[in-house]
Amino acid sequence: MTNHACFVLENRRMAYGPVEMPVPKDDEVLIRMKFCGVCGSDVHFYEHGEPEFPDVYPFILGHEGAGEVVAVGRNVTTHKVGDRVCLEPGITCGKCEWCRGGRYNLCPDVVFPSAPREPGILRRYVAHPADLAFRLPDGVSCEEGALIEPLAVAMTAARAAGARIGQSAAILGSGCIGLVTLLALRAMGITNITVVDLFDIRLDKARELGAANVVNARSEDPVEAVRALHGGIGPDLVFETAGSTTAASQTIRMAKRGGTIMIVGNVVGQTPIDFQLMTNKELTIRSNFRYANIYPTCIDAVASGRINLRSIISRYYPLEQAPQAFEDCITEKASMVKAVIRFETA
Repeated sequence: MTNHACFVLENRRMAYGPVEMPVPKDDEVLIRMKFCGVCGSDVHFYEHGEPEFPDVYPFILGHEGAGEVVAVGRNVTTHKVGDRVCLEPGITCGKCEWCRGGRYNLCPDVVFPSAPREPGILRRYVAHPADLAFRLPDGVSCEEGALIEPLAVAMTAARAAGARIGQSAAILGSGCIGLVTLLALRAMGITNITVVDLFDIRLDKARELGAANVVNARSEDPVEAVRALHGGIGPDLVFETAGSTTAASQTIRMAKRGGTIMIVGNVVGQTPIDFQLMTNKELTIRSNFRYANIYPTCIDAVASGRINLRSIISRYYPLEQAPQAFEDCITEKASMVKAVIRFETA
């Protein structure tokens, strides 16, 4: 077996070439990758780099993956060769107060593939802890398995926001995370959902996936439009998934009195917040960092048919064409919801 990977060499330049074949440790499995989703954070690194790590190149991206087990470490009893698995990427210490308290997503010593300096999984073969490699049931494909990771973000956010049947919601942003949030909320019984975005093509996709209403923020005031669509008082829940300071600021005015705001997107920079209005409306503002203890729930939601992850895939690319996938995510942002890398045997 030989291993190959795609490396980022510098901003917007990537190359395909050989890489060392990993040897699984005692508690790891060796996985032949089948699919890897292209995350927005990976695209950001590809386009802009990371100033804090100027010496990290060449660097391997990717953290949304699924594949087939081809070898197991000597202490692994839960997996066997031939198992299809999806990867929960973050490897935490297991010892800090957050890990021991069940909120391991907040572990300060997490090792996260594709976050410098830990190489990602855009490799044909990857070694990974067996307890973070979740077996996929027969009804769930590896391509769906690769998208369990973004679904875990959305499902965690929806659960933390207290989403329940009968509520109403607005989602700001209809990229991948916005759309899987839509799918998660619908699976939890919420149907009165308004999605806001700047691009009609994305809003069409949101409507296709079950949004009750859509609002183009270029052509109308999203706060007024969303409030009007929800009885003139706003929705119970507002999810910011676009990573926009503008959208984040609008959530305060958009939410219903007594409602909940969930910040899911990476909102970089200072965001103006009207704290007095927040207090007057007695709003709850929550944030969500990745996920914890939810992969089995997400896999079950897909296996049961409650969530169709294939519906968010825009295009497939072979590993050798990963550079084109990343470029398309930049130049075709309006129409590219989710690019997926399809691996082929070496």
